[in-house]
Amino acid sequence: MLPFDFGAVAGFVRRSGGQVLAVSATCTHLGCRLNLDAPARQLDCPCHRTSFAVDGAVLRHQLPATPAPLPRLVVREAGGVVEVLVPPAGA
Repeated sequence: MLPFDFGAVAGFVRRSGGQVLAVSATCTHLGCRLNLDAPARQLDCPCHRTSFAVDGAVLRHQLPATPAPLPRLVVREAGGVVEVLVPPAGA
């Protein structure tokens, strides 16, 4: 799993079962930037005790309501290059 940051969009990209997949690096609760805990294979929010799986599912939280899973980002591989499709500014 590798992080990326395009300014307006940040996330984590990984390969699973031959596919390239990506999720947002922004917590769905307060919008904090998530940290990768590579040994645990999870994404941790530094603002509160919430962790997400690498596929974006909520693993644990201590919030009154379960936050939404992380959005998946559109990603493809073309000519050996991984491309994350970012919407144009203002979209």
